[in-house]
Amino acid sequence: MKRILLIICISLIITLFNVSSALLQELKQSTISTRTFYVATNGNDQWTGALPAHDASGANGPFATLQRARNAIRELKQNGSKDAFTVLVRGGIYELNETFVLGPEDSGTESGPVVFRAFPSEHPILSGTRKINNFKPYKGQILKADLTGIINESYPIRQLFSNGKRQVLARYPNWDPVDPVGGGFLYVNGLAKEGSKREFRHLDGFGHEWSNPRDAEVVIYPGDQYHNNIRTVQGIDRITRTISLSKETDYEIKPGNRYFFQNLIEELDSPGEWYFDRRDKALYFWPVDKAALRSVSVPVLQSIIEIKEKNYYNKYKAVPAHIRIEGFTIEGCEGSAVIVKGATRAVIAGNTIYNAGGNGIEIKDGFNNVAVGNDIHDVGKEGIILSGGNGRTLIAANNRAENNYIHHVGVFFKGSSGIFCYGVGNVVSHNLIHATPRMGIYLDGNDHLIEYNHVHHVNQETQDSGIIYCSGVDWTKRGNVIRFNYFHDSGGYWRNSATSAGKTPHNTFGIYLDDWLSGTKVYGNIVVNTASGGIFIHSGRDNVVENNMIIEGGYLGQMLYSAWLPNEPISEKMLPAMFSKIKEMGYKKYPQISTITDIATGAKMSGNSFVRNIVYYVGRSGILYGINKDIDLATTVSDYNIIYHAGLPLLVPFMKVPPDLQWNKWKENGLDRNSVMADPLFVDIAKGDYSLLPNSPALKIGFKPIPIDKIGPYNDPLRASWPIKK
Repeated sequence: MKRILLIICISLIITLFNVSSALLQELKQSTISTRTFYVATNGNDQWTGALPAHDASGANGPFATLQRARNAIRELKQNGSKDAFTVLVRGGIYELNETFVLGPEDSGTESGPVVFRAFPSEHPILSGTRKINNFKPYKGQILKADLTGIINESYPIRQLFSNGKRQVLARYPNWDPVDPVGGGFLYVNGLAKEGSKREFRHLDGFGHEWSNPRDAEVVIYPGDQYHNNIRTVQGIDRITRTISLSKETDYEIKPGNRYFFQNLIEELDSPGEWYFDRRDKALYFWPVDKAALRSVSVPVLQSIIEIKEKNYYNKYKAVPAHIRIEGFTIEGCEGSAVIVKGATRAVIAGNTIYNAGGNGIEIKDGFNNVAVGNDIHDVGKEGIILSGGNGRTLIAANNRAENNYIHHVGVFFKGSSGIFCYGVGNVVSHNLIHATPRMGIYLDGNDHLIEYNHVHHVNQETQDSGIIYCSGVDWTKRGNVIRFNYFHDSGGYWRNSATSAGKTPHNTFGIYLDDWLSGTKVYGNIVVNTASGGIFIHSGRDNVVENNMIIEGGYLGQMLYSAWLPNEPISEKMLPAMFSKIKEMGYKKYPQISTITDIATGAKMSGNSFVRNIVYYVGRSGILYGINKDIDLATTVSDYNIIYHAGLPLLVPFMKVPPDLQWNKWKENGLDRNSVMADPLFVDIAKGDYSLLPNSPALKIGFKPIPIDKIGPYNDPLRASWPIKK
């Protein structure tokens, strides 16, 4: 009895301690005051920044710059202030003289973050550009401006904007506004050397003479045209018709690869083109009309905002934390607009970001950082880069990209995606992505969650890609979950001669698990109208594809399996290193890795599961299961699926029997024995309503309804725009 009473007393003491601690924490938070500073275009850094507008005397009012507001907060912190701080920025254009940098000394706390926010109902613009007003006539319609003292002398400008629109760097052939993807290209006519990544031959009749040919850049899509490279010209041999590049391309140059020249004053021959001579700091521009001269600007900053860690003595790191950037328009820089490096709980929210030469937002390393509610478009590379986490310990970063609207990215670099996610344990959710040159979402690493995204009409300028593409070449990259996304219209583009028509859609997939990617769960996705295949497993193992809808998945297969055989050159090159990495990482989290006891075992595409999916397609030649080279039928699970092919044969050519016998042969191997051939009964497939009627046969075999109404962006105070207008 005494023992019981003692336990009760101890429990009461612990409970009272916890309650007291909670109350103390609550009281502590409630006593934190928020101090507000203001910034305005008509402000003054000599004022206190304590007023949203100047007072009647004109002796006090808002600051003029973000830097002054930041420094004021630093001064107060150094003097012992424990306040929370908010900086409200009035509307107008702020031409930054330098990147706005925030570091560990600018950190807030969980209960009192440091916030830089747009003033309510106003629209401050943070610009990394300078207006050019000193144009003079040069030749014909071309104007000239001296940029001495205006631009950063350490690097040449790569962009010119007129009324907020990026103009075309002088090029040959000219940009084709009627066909911006396929027009305006030359095509490699032959090779100076087999397998070369630096030399190729041009067509006969190429008579362009340039005063500074080494200024010229070649924008070329080498190899199988997965992306482009931009390389300066080393030389042009007029006799052999050979063009030499100063640096190798990523892939071997092949006949038919498309390319064009840029950065040549002699090619400034069309309205909207420009050229910058870095030797005499002269800008040449042919405006499309007089209105185009109202606001001509060039970038003078590499980035607009940076939140970054600091290293001390190459040993210690100080981390910025609890910093928020909300509600700005951020535009005009040569590199990435916003960079968050090594931070904790930084929030980039509700901003409109465009006209960056690099990425829209970079979140690299750190923990629990968020890019939420931003509108990002017309950037040179990725819309958002999301990384972080420890690949060896599998500690998750939990960085997030959520509720963003991303489109028209990859202006310069055509391997770009809407969101590039890598590392360990990051989240990509509720984003709307379209109009990208390559994939919508790129995924690489472990334990990421990709959910509730709406991605469509991507892969507009390249081929052999997916709406979501998952990088492999590694059996240890596992634990990723792709669920409740709506992926449709995968795109894809191919053209390899001036006389052939461009092909689109071409050779793209919905969900693409490439090159041995394994241990991924694909659940509850809607995949519609993909060019070549709905879901594609390329030699991977232990992937689970369950409860998805695949609708008009493509001619190669609604569900695709393709193996790398052990004796292929890529396998012989990659497999030994992949097997060594299993031992090196020593993961215990993924039990299925232990089944890879040797290279030969690992090379088998085995253990994949395709269950309780709805497959709907009507094309006569469409393949149900496209299987290339090999598959381990003994360990492959395919069952309890609803399959509709309008009464046409279900094709599985891998069975190597006549078409009308392939389905039965497939089932004889123990596959799809409980699957049902029936109309799944969508509410209105013609209008894109993929909800199921109550009497759907899919529900009877265990298919769980997909929460369609939750997919995509949502209305929120941190959204940059609502409703979203495409």
